[in-house]
Amino acid sequence: MRIFKILIASVVAVTLFSCEPTFKKEYSWAYPIAGDWMITAYTKADGAQASNPFEMRAYNPSFGTDSVWIDDYATTSSNGKWYSFKFKVAANMAAKTFSASPSTNQLPNYHIDVVVENGKIVGTDSLYMEVAFGDDPTTTYILTGHRETGYDEYMGNF
Repeated sequence: MRIFKILIASVVAVTLFSCEPTFKKEYSWAYPIAGDWMITAYTKADGAQASNPFEMRAYNPSFGTDSVWIDDYATTSSNGKWYSFKFKVAANMAAKTFSASPSTNQLPNYHIDVVVENGKIVGTDSLYMEVAFGDDPTTTYILTGHRETGYDEYMGNF
């Protein structure tokens, strides 16, 4: 009888532990560019800080797999700091690069051209891009920062 109880307990334990769900990460085609980023802008000419750190999001459009939106949700100029923007960039996901030459800022009443060069993801959690805005095309800014939310947290895979 004792062996029977041990056998039953073993079967129950194996059954319980073998039913653990396994999670497979499902990446959007726009990963690793897509995500929430904490960005700071610097002037390229002298490296001077041009903005306080601000949140920027990159996300895929509802169609196509060749571009992503870059969007700060109008957070930077709404508090009197730097530029606000929402524009689309061409993306090469295999190389983790992006650019726009030019793209039009999609914020209402602020339709200026935006040129993005040397946009890239370094590793999976660092971003770099050089940006020039149409109302001051002689000044190039370096936007650099890190992923604010890890991809697993962003997608709810914890």
